[in-house]
Parts: sequence; C-alpha cells; structure tokens
Amino acid sequence: MSDFYVGYLPKAPAKLGRLLRAVSALLLFTAAGSAVTITMLQNPFAASAFEFGKPRGFEGVIEADPYPALLVQRPGQANGTVSRYLLVAEGKHGAASQAIAFDGKSVNLKGTLIFRDNQTMIEVVTDSITSASASGQSHVTVADLGPFDLTGEIVDSKCYLGVMNPANGKVHHDCAVRCLSGGIPPIFAVNDFRGVAATFVLADSNRKALPREALLKVVARRVHIHGRVSRVGDTLLLEAEPSAISPVS
Repeated sequence: MSDFYVGYLPKAPAKLGRLLRAVSALLLFTAAGSAVTITMLQNPFAASAFEFGKPRGFEGVIEADPYPALLVQRPGQANGTVSRYLLVAEGKHGAASQAIAFDGKSVNLKGTLIFRDNQTMIEVVTDSITSASASGQSHVTVADLGPFDLTGEIVDSKCYLGVMNPANGKVHHDCAVRCLSGGIPPIFAVNDFRGVAATFVLADSNRKALPREALLKVVARRVHIHGRVSRVGDTLLLEAEPSAISPVS
C-alpha cells in the first residue's frame, strides 16, 4: 500500500503514522521546553504588596515637605528614631491637598498600606485625617551621608512600591507620567548604593519638591544624578537640582 494518507481510510499507513507520532512528540517536547525556558528567563517580581480593600488606622505626625509623610514612632524603636510613611491619595493623586493643613501636627487617619522591601506608603482614605490629642512633636534623626553620583531610574512611588508589579521601565512610562502629574512623590531606584539596591525620595537642595516638569522629561528612563544623600529616620533622601539629572545614553 502507498504511504500516502487518504482521508476516508480508517487510519494512516503504518510508516506515515510512526512519523507523525514522532513529529507530534517532538513538537510537544519543544513547546514545553520553550515555556519552561522563557519562564526561567523572566525577572522575578519584587517583594511588594498593596493591601487593597483593607484600610486600617494610623497615628503619627504629618510632615509636608518635600512630600506628605506620616512620622510614626514604633514600639521598641530607639528614642528619636521614627518610621516615615509617604502619603498618597486614592487613584493617581498625591495627598498634599489633604495633608498640608496638618503639617507638624499629630493626627489620626485611615489608609491602606503599600510596601516594598523597607519602604512603606499609605494610601489615605479621603477625608479621614483628623487632629489627635497627642503632642505634634516627633524628632527625626538626620544623618548626612555626603555627596554621591548614582545611576538608576526615576519612578512614581505608588506603583513602584506595590500597586503595580513590575512598575518600571519603558512599559510603565505613560502610567508614571500620569502619576507624577497627579502629585505622586517621585523616587529614585538604584541597583548599587554602597553595594546594595536602594530607593531614594527625591528633593531639591532645600528639601522641597522638585519641579514636576523637569521630572516628566526623564521619568521611567535610566538617568545619572549627582546629589547629596541623607538618612532621614528610616528613609533615604537624595537632594539634587534638575540640572544635576542627566539621561544615560
């Protein structure tokens, strides 16, 4: 009998059948191997989280500059050392309009935690900030670490710290532009700061917010920044002027 398969016959010729089974097995093996290889080559997701739908109560002191933050004294921390939680509003909006009236004051608020590694942020529930009876004084230790030349990426803090994963690079550019335009604090993510990965809150030399327009030109791009680094509580702060930020070619 001919090896040519005729559709109305009950089965293919034996020789052709063996060939088709071998080819099918090879294709399945190749597809499975390719899937495993592609998965292994992907960068792992960062250890970040957004506790969506699980607001909780917080108490601390509001700090307005360079970006709204809540200073919280945690039990067991050394005197004068506080945790500094960046504050953002719901959606792609900063929390300045809600927090500025409480600058330097002790408050209670409700919000949702966003966190990545040792950086924590709170998405504030709208109109939940109220004055607290406690004193509004909270001393923050500041350590000047000196000038640095660093290379990394300017990202919007809300997405990067946990709302989206991954939240950097060209694919996140449009989202980052909208977030920074809405007042979300910018942070600078580097892979090598004294041998480890780190994130910095960006500010100018007066510890005020950098001009938004200057950041929108370089957000989600690899850039070089010359500035001065300080450790403010448990937060790294990078002070630099817009002229000290240059794209890496």
